[in-house]
Amino acid sequence: MIKRNKWQLIISSVIILLPIVAGLFIWNYMPEQIATHWGINGEANGWSRRSFTVFVIPLIMLAIHWSCIIFTARDPKNKDQSSKVFNMVLWILPITSLIVSGFNYAIALENDINIGMIERVLLGLMFVILGNYMPKCRQNSTIGVKVTWALRNEKNWNKTHRFTGKLWVFGGLLLLATLLIPVENSMYVLLPLILCMAFAPMIYSYIYYRKQLKAGTATKEDAVQTSYEKKVTRISVVVVIIILVISAISLFAGKFEVKFNETSFTIEAVCWDDAIINYADIDNIEWREQNVKGNRTFGYGTPFIVMGECENAEFGKYTGYTYTSCDACVVLYIDDKILIINGKNEEDTKVIYDELVMRMNK
Repeated sequence: MIKRNKWQLIISSVIILLPIVAGLFIWNYMPEQIATHWGINGEANGWSRRSFTVFVIPLIMLAIHWSCIIFTARDPKNKDQSSKVFNMVLWILPITSLIVSGFNYAIALENDINIGMIERVLLGLMFVILGNYMPKCRQNSTIGVKVTWALRNEKNWNKTHRFTGKLWVFGGLLLLATLLIPVENSMYVLLPLILCMAFAPMIYSYIYYRKQLKAGTATKEDAVQTSYEKKVTRISVVVVIIILVISAISLFAGKFEVKFNETSFTIEAVCWDDAIINYADIDNIEWREQNVKGNRTFGYGTPFIVMGECENAEFGKYTGYTYTSCDACVVLYIDDKILIINGKNEEDTKVIYDELVMRMNK
């Protein structure tokens, strides 16, 4: 399959890497930090270095592209796969690479783009397009609704994928319709809708399998996996577990602690760089009842904590070590830089403030 489509593979791989060439042409016009992730409200909540955006993102896309091709080609059941389905596998990552990098660059060049609206449009169109391909997908272990009883029974497979195709087209149109809903309320529709499109085909396939058992057109052996399917399942489970573990660690591992010494204090951080500040270098200190709201441009951030380089309208660029659970914060003016810190609650933050004031007045 790879040899038969080698020119398409070469062309698709080159297209995935085209954003690197485009990025080099506009390199000097882009900032060092580029927004690469946005929340459902369309506001940027994740940034990457210019070099990462230009070079690493397309290379990651290329690695995923070849992984998908190799896994698809290695599946013996894909020897007679529909050419339309294989073409979908071939071109979904090149198109994605162009779209992702295109919007990253456009926003880096300060173009006013409603990324929240575009995300919903692309998501809706993706499901509409994939829904049209699902009924054309023949039995295999890498593409489609890969439940065992459908892999064993061609009629179950075909019925499941016709159902999935209709569901995804309809769901994609509903996703496009969410453009009429205020962005702050769209998550209440988007998440349940996507979960429904993900799990409903498997439920439908199982219900149909139970009907086939009663009718005698399927057997209990149809739900028993082959050694190859067990291997694929184990790999999938391991990958999912790794992703969940990494996500959990990234979400909950971050923390920092302020420790005071004779001539300086240290911010000891987990998941980000430590900081050491001499008391003599502090020009001024302020207590704020409200935590300073800013965007993290580089560093570590979760819904619970922000550490690293940040920026807002009041201070411009500043360094932050703040817990989102606390409204109060301490603002330190150090030479021409600003450091903002707090504790997990207002009481801890007040302790930090009082200790710093005392040390500075010695």
